[in-house]
Amino acid sequence: MGLRKDYQAALTLRLEGKTYGEIRGIFKIPKSTLSGWFSDLKVGNRAKKILESKKKNGYYKLVEFNKVRTLGIHKENEGIRKNYEFRVGKLSNRELMILGAALYWGEGYKNFNQKRVVYPYICLANSEPEMIITFIHFLEKILGITKDQIKVPVFIYPGMIPEEAINYWQKLTGIPRENFRCQMALSRASQRKRPKNLLPYGTLQLRVVKRQEFFKIRGLIDGIIKSAGF
Repeated sequence: MGLRKDYQAALTLRLEGKTYGEIRGIFKIPKSTLSGWFSDLKVGNRAKKILESKKKNGYYKLVEFNKVRTLGIHKENEGIRKNYEFRVGKLSNRELMILGAALYWGEGYKNFNQKRVVYPYICLANSEPEMIITFIHFLEKILGITKDQIKVPVFIYPGMIPEEAINYWQKLTGIPRENFRCQMALSRASQRKRPKNLLPYGTLQLRVVKRQEFFKIRGLIDGIIKSAGF
């Protein structure tokens, strides 16, 4: 099969320093065809410098394009986040009740053996300050539990200073200092020297040793399950 009629014209442009994209734009020749024609072509120094300059400029244009695109994506993401943030508004007591129960459903300790003599109690652990504060608000406003009734073990990891962890969580929660105690968390992850910046103040547990309050939350969770149609 012979070459296309526009081969010679394309060759001339390539030798002048035209890129495949530029030639394709003029003659509508597929890039794969141009690559097949000219991949082994030796161009002169002048054309080589022109092509290298275009390649360099194209790279910087791509970097700038990606930068602008990234900023645009960040701006779009923030717009979406703010839009949905404003949709929440102020929580009613019923909404806070459901939210607190859902948090416990996901993060609380529920695997109590009913055959044991020890009664179940409320126990939720997390390292996110916002989640801890939200759950304390649920305990106070929905269940009527006061902060002095909440016991707070703080699980720290090697390299952390117990006093710093307690100071942080006590200031955040407003729970009496005498209700705090530190405990070393000897997990496999901590034995591999867990990065300090991952959990700088360890993990906080909120404990309320009240059997009746535990079953109130269990009832709320069951109500959520039924209402969801399961």
